[in-house]
Amino acid sequence: MKTNKLCLTAVAMMLTATLAGCNNNPAPAATTESKAETTSQATTSVAPVEPKTTGEKVAAASKMKLAELEAASKKEFTDNPNGTFKVVGLTSVLRSVATTVASKYDWLNYAYVDGKDTGNISVNNSYKDYALLQALETAENNYFADYALVQDARSFSSLIKDGILHNYVPSDAAALGIKEEDTLPLKGVHFNKLFYTNTNFEKVTGKRLYNIWQLAGSKDDPDHLSKVSFQNPATEQINMSFLVSALAPENEKRIADAYKKYYNKEYAGDDKYTSIGWKWVTEFVKNISYYHPSDGTAMKETQLKEGWQDGYVYYGAFAKMKDAVGKKYDVDLDGNGTVEAKEYKVTCGGVEYTYPSELEVNAMGTVKWDWEIEGFNGFMYCMDSEVINNAQFPYTACLFARTMLLEDTYTKAIYNAKNPDAEGNPANQYGYYYPGTASKDFRYAKGDWTKEVHIAKEINENYEYLKNASFRTVNAILALIAA
Repeated sequence: MKTNKLCLTAVAMMLTATLAGCNNNPAPAATTESKAETTSQATTSVAPVEPKTTGEKVAAASKMKLAELEAASKKEFTDNPNGTFKVVGLTSVLRSVATTVASKYDWLNYAYVDGKDTGNISVNNSYKDYALLQALETAENNYFADYALVQDARSFSSLIKDGILHNYVPSDAAALGIKEEDTLPLKGVHFNKLFYTNTNFEKVTGKRLYNIWQLAGSKDDPDHLSKVSFQNPATEQINMSFLVSALAPENEKRIADAYKKYYNKEYAGDDKYTSIGWKWVTEFVKNISYYHPSDGTAMKETQLKEGWQDGYVYYGAFAKMKDAVGKKYDVDLDGNGTVEAKEYKVTCGGVEYTYPSELEVNAMGTVKWDWEIEGFNGFMYCMDSEVINNAQFPYTACLFARTMLLEDTYTKAIYNAKNPDAEGNPANQYGYYYPGTASKDFRYAKGDWTKEVHIAKEINENYEYLKNASFRTVNAILALIAA
């Protein structure tokens, strides 16, 4: 029976986001003997109990060496030769991982041809985050799928608590370069959302983006920025988790430090707010002037085609830079009312950007994301690997999760020639980051920060904090949005 479900109130738009959760993996049931048996057979060994439930099998898999886990996976397909291993998630990266896993093990077969899965692996990556969380609830009592790559730890922590998701930890996680804090939940891919502008921002506003309090406070504050575009956290749950995370003690300190640098004084408290975190969240939400419906559209189109002369600060998924790579538009860059085939130069954040023509301007080249912002630049979060309750192939799900942690698996899925490194080699896409400790051969796209730099500059998803976030906190933020 579910123990922790949240129904988000309707705000400004239709909304109901159900959050549910599950148990940590229980250990296999202990074998018991009667006193008589113990006395008469004191030297007789007792055969271990075979794991039966998904939780027990995941707990057993977490103790296995790789060869043992491989054997357990192979046996699942020997026992069920006509079965299909089902993967669900939110990103097409899963198809590449499935291809890699199948290439390593002869009992697995997968290819994606003409928009269809072939072989004995099925990948459904068409879900939105809240829709996947709701769909997973059916796994409490029925088979739904075997493996899930899910995001927003705040939302799915209750699925772990309630035994709907089971967390596998490879026995050799440390050797794979996975830190202990990245094992519950088990990281699959790091993602982030950032505050960014277009490169015309400074020309339009006459201001730089340098402190989070520019996005809160009041219009009378120095360099206040009143145009903020954000995706509605009533339906974009990872945005709600960002706002909730701002209230964590370690992040309130960052907010307080930024306040001191912005206002040149210590925060002395305010009768309106219980903490400086609440002050910033409240004033930030009140300062949002537009709720964009899509992070991808905001980055690949709005910031250039529609908002070039508007001076907006956007908050959105950095991974959407991949969508902006090939998007080109005819844009009146100089604002003279005519789109012309002539050079346009503009300086933003101390960097001069040159566009040889107002024709076919590449949207990727007009995103200014690397501002040095006091407080934080955004939010680093993860898509995490979980085994689904009532899985038909739980050991294979664990093997899939472990294979996803390998650097070569990751680079095959993520490296892209459209955003090369400084030497022109295919490199890591913006906004996707390897969850392990990368080797010296790992390549970042030209100009990007390393994962470690992003982590240092951004608020970080904290499972232990977010799983205890109260309904009152979430509903208070929803009330701010509704107002």
